[in-house]
Amino acid sequence: MDEDQEQAGPVDAARARELTEQLRAAIEDVRAAVLVLARRVRAAHQARVWTALGMDSWSAYALSEFGIGRSTAYRLLDLAAVAEAIEDTVQAELGVSHAWDSTDLVLPVRAVVDLKGRTAELTDLIAERLADAHQDPGGGVLPAETIGGIVAAAIAEVRARPDVPVAELETGPAPDGVTTEAWRRHVAIGRDLAAQERAAQHRIGVLALEVVPAYVSDRQAEDLLARVANDIGISTDEILACRRYAISGSVRAMDGW
Repeated sequence: MDEDQEQAGPVDAARARELTEQLRAAIEDVRAAVLVLARRVRAAHQARVWTALGMDSWSAYALSEFGIGRSTAYRLLDLAAVAEAIEDTVQAELGVSHAWDSTDLVLPVRAVVDLKGRTAELTDLIAERLADAHQDPGGGVLPAETIGGIVAAAIAEVRARPDVPVAELETGPAPDGVTTEAWRRHVAIGRDLAAQERAAQHRIGVLALEVVPAYVSDRQAEDLLARVANDIGISTDEILACRRYAISGSVRAMDGW
């Protein structure tokens, strides 16, 4: 039996670490592939390759050439647009490009759903954080991993924010007896706390994946993670939800927590 088709079940620590390293390598390959995909989608769409091949539209081209449906074809364009916006922001702030993609958290495919319509919010935050880091005394040239970390943290923060647009939150009417400035400050604090909570949940999910790899079902993982959950003071259901969040990259996995 191929090792990738190995029966799921309890393993010793050495095998668990081996499987974890294999999974880590596979995830790194996927992350790199997503960024390459985004750039090539952008290049193909800008070149209107479908017209040269005698097709009517991008979606018709994607279906004919790759067997990809209309919704997926346009989701790929969303992915390319977000990648381009990030790259343009880094280029504008620092005069470099492609350095941001060294991070291990940038642009999971599912993030596009959460970031669609919020690209300006994301790039404004990235620009602000890059400017702060670049002006830090003694900072010098920012290393690629620092740039990537800033981008990754901004993506995680924007994805964790409420779905209500920031402009609406900050300019909407304050409750009676509360000044507009105080209201904006309270909203900002609330957003920060929500982002911190999501970041903590994601870290718990990553911890859970180190104990029980992603290929193991929730039912099989439940008994193995029950003790970990008890030791860190949360329920088994919550650590399973965190694990699903780490696997999918979607905060919707945490609905209800």
